[in-house]
Amino acid sequence: MKIYKIIFILFLSFQFANTFAQESHDFEISKNLDIYTSLIQQLNLHYVDEIQPGTLTKAAIDAMLSKIDPYTVYYPESEIEDVRFLQTGQYGGIGSYVHIKNKQVVVGMPYPGFPFYNAGLRAGDVITRIDGEDLTGRKMSEISDKLRGVSGTEINIIYKSSIDSTQHNVSIKREQIVVKDVPYFGLLENGIAYIKLTSFKQNAAKEVKQALDSLSKESEITSLVFDLRDNGGGLLIQAVNIMDLFVEQGEKIVSTKGKTKNENNTYGTRRSAAYGEMKVVVLTNKRSASASEIVAGAFQDLDRGVIMGQKSYGKGLVQKVYQLSYRSQAKITIAKYYIPSGRCIQSLDYQHKDKYGNAIKTPDSLMAVFKTRNGRLVRDAGGIIPDIKLPEAKYSDVSIALINQWEIFDFATNYTNSHDSIKSVSDFEITDDIYNLFVVNLEKDSFDYSLAIELELKKLKKLADSKDYSMEPELIALQSKIDKTKEEAIIKHKQEIKSLLRQELVSRYFFNSGKVEAALTDDAEVAEAIKLLKDADKYNQILGVVE
Repeated sequence: MKIYKIIFILFLSFQFANTFAQESHDFEISKNLDIYTSLIQQLNLHYVDEIQPGTLTKAAIDAMLSKIDPYTVYYPESEIEDVRFLQTGQYGGIGSYVHIKNKQVVVGMPYPGFPFYNAGLRAGDVITRIDGEDLTGRKMSEISDKLRGVSGTEINIIYKSSIDSTQHNVSIKREQIVVKDVPYFGLLENGIAYIKLTSFKQNAAKEVKQALDSLSKESEITSLVFDLRDNGGGLLIQAVNIMDLFVEQGEKIVSTKGKTKNENNTYGTRRSAAYGEMKVVVLTNKRSASASEIVAGAFQDLDRGVIMGQKSYGKGLVQKVYQLSYRSQAKITIAKYYIPSGRCIQSLDYQHKDKYGNAIKTPDSLMAVFKTRNGRLVRDAGGIIPDIKLPEAKYSDVSIALINQWEIFDFATNYTNSHDSIKSVSDFEITDDIYNLFVVNLEKDSFDYSLAIELELKKLKKLADSKDYSMEPELIALQSKIDKTKEEAIIKHKQEIKSLLRQELVSRYFFNSGKVEAALTDDAEVAEAIKLLKDADKYNQILGVVE
């Protein structure tokens, strides 16, 4: 009898401690909310200038959430379109991206069938006013806010044509813009298909299936290069639905574990795989994240496909959008996800920070080892480590400068203004004549750029001057060598620059799908994927398949 009394007392003590802890926590929340409210009231009453409560509150919330993780985000009512785009790929807008050059707003790529394109705007046109407001010197965020809005609402645009600088005044109705998750798919070689997936919005799995079905009608498809490079993820369920196409019914793909039971879920395949026998190579890089890592991780853990490329980003956190008061919303991290082997591939620990306030990365020595279905060893390495690692493709300094200074973009604008069409993506080449014309234009623009070594040289010159060192001849000679290196870069990296020019020019006639297709011609990683898919023995050996 005595033992029961002890157990009962311990139970009551435990319950009391839990209740006390919860009440203490609730009191802390109430206290701090009261402090914040009091401060806002006092600022409103006594601060020397008028305050903007909404702006201050947004800043306070953003600062608070920055202490948690970068994926927990507050959206005021004015940013609801951003939330809708994240979830559905749809937003109220004009169907084009824009960029800023020399404080002017330049049209990027208007998509056919959407408001900007239908109104006659083309890449390279300069928008000067929106609804009567001068845009000179405005920030990109301000421009986006003016272009996006509720479908059906109207905006007035004044723009200058890139062809002859004539001014046009048009009224445009915003429409529901739907951005595709699969911008391009096609046949690479006999029996080998290619699909580029850029995000995981609500139609991702549907678009992947449509692509495979369409390609299968053209010819017999035995293999797939599934390109998830630069895919930052999206909806978890779309990752599961995509695996439905390749993995038989009843296979666990991903599970989530959070604070409450509602956030603890397991997601698996639910139907017979339409492409269960197809060989697959999944391409990843350091910008492949979240849902991309669920797909890549499931292919790897189930030994269903070979992962090739670079280690993925390492985002193993799940977010959900919640409604707040006054039509505001919050995207909150609610759980961590785990792929079939049991790995959580989250890279950074946001609960623990270093002395500088940065999230801590788990060291390689502490990474746990797991096994795939066929017994291959894999690690929760803060990302998916590819089965075949490939060096990261990097552009030269001169190519990066040409892109950042919009030289390639501007040349494409001038070219398309004098050439109505090109035959096809596959037939179009950057001839030496086109390339030489591009180089002449660079000289007219007085194109220049800085190398990292030049920054160090400036520091050295400054130090030499301050110490009165006699080094001027040597420094001049070094600068001369740097200048010569930069001049020769246009020739040295000719093929790389030609590839970038081809992609940009093709995009003017065949838009985003054309740009992706054009890039495949010089894609070394896709070439390696094709090579592996042709070598059945090596493919099976990597996956640990015993025949």
